[in-house]
Amino acid sequence: EARRTSNHPLLHYQEGWIHYHAHQWDKAVPLFERVIKQFPEDKSVVRRCRLSLSNIYVQQGDTRKGEQVLEVIFAENPEDISVNNDLGYLYADQGKKLEQAEKMIRKALKAEPDNAAYLDSMGWVLFKIGKFDEALEFLTKASDGRDGEDPTILEHLGDCLQKLKQKKPAIENWKKALELARKEKWPDKKLIERISKKLKDAGESVKPPKK
Repeated sequence: EARRTSNHPLLHYQEGWIHYHAHQWDKAVPLFERVIKQFPEDKSVVRRCRLSLSNIYVQQGDTRKGEQVLEVIFAENPEDISVNNDLGYLYADQGKKLEQAEKMIRKALKAEPDNAAYLDSMGWVLFKIGKFDEALEFLTKASDGRDGEDPTILEHLGDCLQKLKQKKPAIENWKKALELARKEKWPDKKLIERISKKLKDAGESVKPPKK
């Protein structure tokens, strides 16, 4: 209805955004791509489309494609805080470009020192580098408070505690992560399987989810 009286690019983006939040990737992707092609001069809307596309590709298992989208934004604006974090995290998660990833995430964290996602990214890149004690500080802070009630953050915290030979708290965090992951509106099967395996490897029985 709004587009009948206006051809504003944000209205076209919103259509893709609706499908994006409904996890209807096949419908969202062509809409975002069309907006980028149709309104290249609107940098803000194009950026939103690219960020959404990157996340979709990562969710679909094509991390490299997700990286490439973020690398385009980063090349245009190396000071983009959220892109510094998101791209740095993708590098860290794959164990590559760790020195660059650390610098990028530190830049994001300097801008928003209490951002739980950025704290998690910092802890995760330090974990990948092997600085487990330092990583623990960031991951513990990331897990504190409401924003820390995130299964991935708690999984990372559990992994770090395990490396530091703190088995019991590691298991506690993995259990909490598994519980939260199962309650997600769209449960991440790979995440659930990964945490379940870590618990089983630690000698813990994993009960099936409650129906």
